[in-house]
Amino acid sequence: MSKKSDFLFNKESTHFFLPWMCALMVFMTTLILAGGMSIHNSLKLWQKGVAESLTVQIATYDDDGNSRGELVYRDIENALTLLRTTPGVLGAMVLNDDQMQELMVPWLGTDAVISQLPLPKLIDVSVDASRPPMLEQLKADLEQAVPGAILDSHRIWLADLVHFASAILSLIGFIVILLFITVAITVMYTTKSMLSIQEHILDLVHMLGAKDLYITNRYAWHNFKTALSGSFIGFVIAIPIMFGVTMFLKSVSGELLQSSLSATQWGLLILVPFAVAGLTFFTTYKTVLTYLRKFV
Repeated sequence: MSKKSDFLFNKESTHFFLPWMCALMVFMTTLILAGGMSIHNSLKLWQKGVAESLTVQIATYDDDGNSRGELVYRDIENALTLLRTTPGVLGAMVLNDDQMQELMVPWLGTDAVISQLPLPKLIDVSVDASRPPMLEQLKADLEQAVPGAILDSHRIWLADLVHFASAILSLIGFIVILLFITVAITVMYTTKSMLSIQEHILDLVHMLGAKDLYITNRYAWHNFKTALSGSFIGFVIAIPIMFGVTMFLKSVSGELLQSSLSATQWGLLILVPFAVAGLTFFTTYKTVLTYLRKFV
């Protein structure tokens, strides 16, 4: 047997419009949030990598383009001795040709012959992130021990990258808020239109003894269930697209972008359909209650 107030929702327009609107909003919100979380994860990974490592470059050719020969190996030994005795440095290692080859692949391809290029020797320095060395002092000591050596902390380009990523995350946050506002406004005006169309039915229900809160709850729960069903459709559609984009990013950028999400982040994404449905319930409740108290 049908519930006695089900006739309020027979053939009403929100039964068709509302779920698809919620599906679209959840679909967009899920993808945008997942993108923002990936950027946030990548940013943390880059910061951790920069905080725990330095790079020292030692030129293999002089300013006239002539090979420095054995002087390069003397400079490397002097640099390693200094670095390994510096407080806050955990270790220092010279990159070999195979490692340099792998490092240059994204820019030069797999066919480049590293030995024929005037590349500097690189020393990878591991740093204690909790007690990092004093960079200015280390740079001065390195310049004295190995004239011409370059200490690269990567912090300058990271600062620009952090600023750019933060701006993107702020934009993503603004877009998500805008999407939720759009849901609330759409639900409010759709509900008002439905109430206007059904005003004579509401009069009849009132005459039969129904209270405002009873009618309000019926509308709110009906729209909640309708919105939740549509929201899950949007979420389910977004998931394979997320995995597809993740696979693509890994194939293009390797480890540069951290596209994998943590369990907590997945939990937040799963909450998106419920958040949209909950917002629909709250907006419908307030809209119907206000309408009934003013016009009925």
